Amino acid sequence: MAMALTVPAEQVAYIKQFLGLPDEQIKGFLDALAKAEPQFNVFDLARAVADRLQLPGDLVAGIVRILRSLYLTCEAQNAPLETFVDQEVFVALKRAEVFSGDLDAQWTKLRNFLVAALSLENIVGTAAKAGYILTQHERIFVGARILTDLRPIFHQNVSEKPGAAVIIHMLKIMQRDNHKNYQDQYFALDSNDIRSLKALIDRALKKEESLRDAMKDSGVVILNPKESF
Repeated sequence: MAMALTVPAEQVAYIKQFLGLPDEQIKGFLDALAKAEPQFNVFDLARAVADRLQLPGDLVAGIVRILRSLYLTCEAQNAPLETFVDQEVFVALKRAEVFSGDLDAQWTKLRNFLVAALSLENIVGTAAKAGYILTQHERIFVGARILTDLRPIFHQNVSEKPGAAVIIHMLKIMQRDNHKNYQDQYFALDSNDIRSLKALIDRALKKEESLRDAMKDSGVVILNPKESF
């Protein structure tokens, strides 16, 4: 049995603020959403929408996050969009006491917006799912640091000044899994290893550039993550 949809208090505040907007501003919000290009996540999408509107950025971001949550919930339930909005979202909003005054008028206003916005799969759906798809791996790169040491080579008489030394680069890789568990791993590298890594990275960037060029005329937008996910 599916659990009843609940509306967090933060979302209730954003929806109430949104319902207080004039009809033309809600229409403008929807137009800006429809004209936004596919984005890597809801943060990038909210910025793209906010740039087209004269609305508080936190309100725009809050509504976009609500759309993401509703989109993913509807998809997970494999429910027809309008049925989901009418039967799940409406009941949850009434339970959360979102509406005040003329319920029918407010719900019609919000329903029309939600159905239209959630139908924008290439915009809302892409922003909701791209980061998740990118990070479906056992280990996800978080960051890295290289510590470089000079290690002298001592002989039997350690009081004598060493005549040779080696340079070691300690590569620290910070990683996480899909459960937000973080772990560090360390790798000792010499100068040959560093050059090999650089060559591999340069090659990977060239392959990415070639793939982007190949997709230019395909109609498929290659998303650019602008921050860690």
